[in-house]
Amino acid sequence: MRKWRDDQRRDDTAARLSQAEVTLGEVRRRLIGADVAEGAGDVVLARRLRDEALRLTAAAESPASQAVSTGAALGGAGHAGAERGGAGAPTGNGRTSALQTSVDRGHRLAKRPALRRDDVRKLTTSRDEGKRVTALAIIQRRPELGSLEVLVAAMTGTKSAFEQHQGLQAALAAVDAGTLDVDELAALKHEVRGQLAAGRIAGAEPSSVAEQILGPDRA
Repeated sequence: MRKWRDDQRRDDTAARLSQAEVTLGEVRRRLIGADVAEGAGDVVLARRLRDEALRLTAAAESPASQAVSTGAALGGAGHAGAERGGAGAPTGNGRTSALQTSVDRGHRLAKRPALRRDDVRKLTTSRDEGKRVTALAIIQRRPELGSLEVLVAAMTGTKSAFEQHQGLQAALAAVDAGTLDVDELAALKHEVRGQLAAGRIAGAEPSSVAEQILGPDRA
């Protein structure tokens, strides 16, 4: 009987962990979707998706979800952990929420007329992922403050999916605004094609943004 109870507890714990992982994935998708919607000018959809993410976050705040976050932190230790903010960085849905805050901060900072390209470039070289994401969010609103080097760097290396997605959004903004010359645009598209071919741009939304950058009407 005791063995049966122990097995049952393990099964219940595994089920709760699985559900928590699903919930955190839904939170991430909604936050990324909200950013995409906001970039497209659909403020109502962006607000709705963020509200849904907040509700899911509240539902995920349980011992099971905390265990998932702890596991993610341990699994991501080492080089990736240092690149994305170090051992003290938030994990799971908390980390995604923190990065979304960085996006919002970048969009607000972009309204400052005194902001210079060099200011943005310095942020992109930080070891803090939040600062790099803030820089990309600024470029999304002020494409002229970005550069080919910054945009390419955001799509390569050990960047997180969230940061890469923000980089793609920034690149699309630069393409739309025409801030890249002919050679730079060709180089950007070449990089995007390479990342797609290598499978480094994954997910429906990031892939969609990449395809928009490569679109036939974007000579």
